[in-house]
Amino acid sequence: MSNFIVRKVAVLGAGVMGAQIAAHCANANVPVVLFDLPAKEGDPNGIVRKALDGLKKLEPTPFGAKDRVNYIDAANYDSGLDQLRSCDLVIEAIAEKMEWKHELYKKVAPFV
Repeated sequence: MSNFIVRKVAVLGAGVMGAQIAAHCANANVPVVLFDLPAKEGDPNGIVRKALDGLKKLEPTPFGAKDRVNYIDAANYDSGLDQLRSCDLVIEAIAEKMEWKHELYKKVAPFV
């Protein structure tokens, strides 16, 4: 039996579930790339950054230590998909709308 080693995780969707999945991976010392749609204004990774700020404010905190948030990189589906190539595991956590999921899978498939 071989072990599946996870050195880096991508989480697709920075909503409540996706952001907290990213936090738990970070707690296990696994670097994470957290993805969401590009923001319409300002920083293209603004949606993910807002989700990370929200995680820091939760009580109880989802982070085992304050520095765990540093294990999470912000990315968006327009300019960050190449980062998927370095991920051993991809977790999809977007809304339960099949048309959205199919569209996202088509977008990420060339990079995984």
